[in-house]
Amino acid sequence: MSGRRYPGPAVDLPLDGWLYEAKPHEGCERCAELMRQLGAAKERGDANARFEAARAVRNCRHGVERQ
Repeated sequence: MSGRRYPGPAVDLPLDGWLYEAKPHEGCERCAELMRQLGAAKERGDANARFEAARAVRNCRHGVERQ
């Protein structure tokens, strides 16, 4: 067998937009910092960092101390 054969070229599927969506809580310093990170990641084209920052904003407890 000379190698794996595929029926056509690779398909580049777009990611769901919600992966990069984040709604920061007004007045939350952590959310503000994460939004700066999200913007910087977008500028440099770092999809993984964008996802991580957006996820962190979605999961932010908005200043509530974790126990």
